[in-house]
Amino acid sequence: MPFATGPGGARIYYEVRSETKDAASPAVVLVQGLGLSSRFWFDMPERLAGGAKPRRLIVLDNRGVGRSDKPRGPYRMATLADDVAAVLEAAGAEKAIVVGISLGGMIAQHVALRHPDRVAGLVLLATTAGFPHARLPKARAVATLLGLPIVGRFRPAAQVGRSLARLLLAEKDVPRAGELLSQWPAAMRAEPMLPRSYFAQLAAVATHSTGSRLKRIACPTVVVTGDEDILIPAHNSRLIARLVPGAHLEVVRSCGHAIPASDPDCIERALVKLSG
Repeated sequence: MPFATGPGGARIYYEVRSETKDAASPAVVLVQGLGLSSRFWFDMPERLAGGAKPRRLIVLDNRGVGRSDKPRGPYRMATLADDVAAVLEAAGAEKAIVVGISLGGMIAQHVALRHPDRVAGLVLLATTAGFPHARLPKARAVATLLGLPIVGRFRPAAQVGRSLARLLLAEKDVPRAGELLSQWPAAMRAEPMLPRSYFAQLAAVATHSTGSRLKRIACPTVVVTGDEDILIPAHNSRLIARLVPGAHLEVVRSCGHAIPASDPDCIERALVKLSG
């Protein structure tokens, strides 16, 4: 299995899901959110690679989840960003479009700031610039988020818990949670959240702050948000789009935090926008 070596010697698992003979095209690296491994991209890498324009797709497990090492925390966002850069180096990707959702979008911002020569573009989904600019979720959403590693899996196993569905989906989509999030229970059973690692990643979120530095980002950037995201409200994405020079903002209507679940074409559209 391929591993990169991140700060402190941590092994960071990654996979190159597809290749392209176009060496001039940047790779696309997908970075997942809090407590989630690359497994939670499901068929997205294949969907992106199988389009009209072949792409080299790289996925990784952030430290603390999946097959990557799980050193004791707290983690720092700079460390998580350097892990991504280490993966790019190990995979032989000189440049990449970094696609990140939620925590992954925060990491992507730090990759662009710390390793600008490695980043050909950014796609930032359902994310925030952090304090002091962040608009926080409501207390009920925070309580659900903090309770996830305690539950550790969905109950009953064949269904997605209603409270989690409300956290991830727009209100109109909650009745369809079993369909839209059908692959989540099996993924959670295969790789349950470890409370120690979950809160180590959450510590990085708590200290994340890029707002005053986003004007330094020079690569093409697309920011995507759902207008019914109760976990990271859409205001946060609108702010990022204002602060990153030339950034394009897409607001997906009647959509919650798990944008790809409700709108599977959202990343493809963003990548097309970057190349156009």
